[in-house]
Amino acid sequence: MNVFQKCLRRQMGNHRYSGYVDTCRKSFSDTNVSQLALNSKPIFDDMYEQLKVENKAGISERMRDMADTLAIAFRITRYFAFVLVTYLLGNIVLLTLNLDYYVTCVSITLMGICFLYKLVEFVSNKYCVLDAYLFMIYKSVLEKLAKEVSC
Repeated sequence: MNVFQKCLRRQMGNHRYSGYVDTCRKSFSDTNVSQLALNSKPIFDDMYEQLKVENKAGISERMRDMADTLAIAFRITRYFAFVLVTYLLGNIVLLTLNLDYYVTCVSITLMGICFLYKLVEFVSNKYCVLDAYLFMIYKSVLEKLAKEVSC
């Protein structure tokens, strides 16, 4: 599960999130990209209705959570090159140490499992178009509510 999905599920609930994803899937398949803004209005309105009862502290807490989620998503993407280089160098070092065959195989296998986890994490966060789209709508709702509460 990518970080945007985790945040939206935590903030909006699993049932609402599933409804939003279904709406987005239908919008993505039925229209072209230029009409997506028109199709996001029902999602925006529903999120707005759900969040407008929040007080200033609740909205600021949600804004902090949103900012933390964005920071985590950028960190995962930014550090993947470092993870890849570390994995490759680790394998090269293990192969050049001339350790026992079984020790080398087990070590490379364990590093491969760890790298596979980081790869899945990277890919699921890099290519999560629907969740990023929903997250942008959520961000717009929070910004509108923050502006209304501060006035």
